[in-house]
Amino acid sequence: MKKEFIFDKVESDIIDIEESTVIKDTGIDAAKVKETIMKEIKSGKKSKKVSAGKIFSIVAIAAAIAAAATVTASATTGVFNPAFGELFAGQPANGVFPGTDISINSDQLDIEFVGVTGNETNMFSIYNITKKDNSSFVDSTDNYIFLGTNAEMNVTQSAYKMLKLALDSSRGWGSGVEYTFADEKTIRATVSYSDTAGCIKGERLTVTDKETSFYHVDEVIYADASDTFMGCSEFMEKNKDLMEKKEAALGGDQFITEIIRDGHAELVTVTSTTIPFEYDLGVKLNYKTTEKIFTDAAGKTLNALNTDWTIKEIKADSFEITIEATTEHFNLYEDFDTDNQEGWTDEELHRYLNTPTDLQLLITLKDGTVVHANGSSVGRFTYGGTGEYTWHCVYFTDENSKKSFALDANEIVSVSCNGTDLI
Repeated sequence: MKKEFIFDKVESDIIDIEESTVIKDTGIDAAKVKETIMKEIKSGKKSKKVSAGKIFSIVAIAAAIAAAATVTASATTGVFNPAFGELFAGQPANGVFPGTDISINSDQLDIEFVGVTGNETNMFSIYNITKKDNSSFVDSTDNYIFLGTNAEMNVTQSAYKMLKLALDSSRGWGSGVEYTFADEKTIRATVSYSDTAGCIKGERLTVTDKETSFYHVDEVIYADASDTFMGCSEFMEKNKDLMEKKEAALGGDQFITEIIRDGHAELVTVTSTTIPFEYDLGVKLNYKTTEKIFTDAAGKTLNALNTDWTIKEIKADSFEITIEATTEHFNLYEDFDTDNQEGWTDEELHRYLNTPTDLQLLITLKDGTVVHANGSSVGRFTYGGTGEYTWHCVYFTDENSKKSFALDANEIVSVSCNGTDLI
């Protein structure tokens, strides 16, 4: 059912997601799910993208990590390493940790593990890759991009987590490895992992790769002001003759594709380069987390999804705030004849599939800073009957989710939703 999905937009083949990389136990096989907002997050052969503000806050955070400036590795407490600071505004309760028991195996490459941070259900790591002979990967990073990686990653699972999953198999998870150029000699890797079952801290992360490809943007055929591929698709449809000429002129290593660059969609011609890139990395995820449960919120009411909810719990950490709530009468789809879905028009189906389930929050900190938070819900319900929902809302600096925010949950003094004070 649409309401269980974490992705909701279908765009270009460049952003396909394989089913094995993002799994939600909804009973639906999501073989191809695509999104347009993310940068490339990859663990298969195609780039994976996830909408910021959806249930896995991993994607909202990991998408921008790789855009950070050159960093030095160090253990910090209470402040972000510069790479993560490029991504997050604000100040988290815990900083970036250096990882422990780091193992690196490569004949041609040197790897500097920058750090790891996260919360109970999400983990983010960065490491820098250079050649042992100190030579460059490219002459200039201008117009070079990655469209995904072949890197494979794994996070170990404790006996406790295996038992937990055996007792409750309901689970959502996602993972990815993304590469970007930090400079001509340095490729930065961002590792992202999200698991609603938790139990990530203290486990061991391993990443392996054998070769990678990067792409030079030779020509921008069309540039759109938006960050979706609708304009690119319309351009190709209206300029079929031009596109046929462009395709006929392509060289052996060239192809035409759609990309998101600097927040804008582009239709481009690229030339691919594939190089040996063999390494094995292992690290223990030794980061720490801090969270706060707002006990006074229990029993308060909230209106969302055209439904009145009673709050069970509000819990916050450095990266997101979670709201659990129940209702005796779930009203979201009362306007739909759900017993006659086969007879729905395309317009009715579109309206049903795009019924919003997001929650928009305003959070005020002790120093007066106002933080936005939004995210989608996951829950169980019966039409017109009882329901139980959980919203995972990621912090942002503004309502447009342009930059993620990190904070100390102990600094939160109020939380409101649609004008209703929850805390």
